[in-house]
Amino acid sequence: MQDGSAADHPVYSLTARRNCSLQEAERWRAFWLVALVSGLIAVAFASVGAWPILPFAGLELVALYVAFRRFSRDADDYERVTIQGDRLIVESNTRGRVHRFESNRYWTQILIRKDVWSCQVVVRSHGREIEFGSLLGDEARMQAARQLKDLLRVQR
Repeated sequence: MQDGSAADHPVYSLTARRNCSLQEAERWRAFWLVALVSGLIAVAFASVGAWPILPFAGLELVALYVAFRRFSRDADDYERVTIQGDRLIVESNTRGRVHRFESNRYWTQILIRKDVWSCQVVVRSHGREIEFGSLLGDEARMQAARQLKDLLRVQR
């Protein structure tokens, strides 16, 4: 006899995140360090008469700033699959937009679409689908798909 407690409905969760080796404060410290070194080198060359280096150093710093801003914007992206009881929930946070897909796990299919260069894992139920694993490499994506298929099959 089951009493409906949380112990009767084990939770499985798989979260994929971008590989960010530096936190935001550390990224900006690295940017300012590179900017300082580049600026000092540009000023040193300009002081001996190679003044055309200044605009190029400025362009370099603008390009580096744009790259760091873009990286910071995408750093918090994640994808999460949760199986709890008879529910399967897929959450995807991309550039601050959260997409949520919820379905009954008994009616959910895990599809693998292979392409020439990569593969795509899709969670589908009732004509709706969402991609999972875009933040993972191909091998890890395939492993996650196999694991999800096994979990859906075993817990039925």
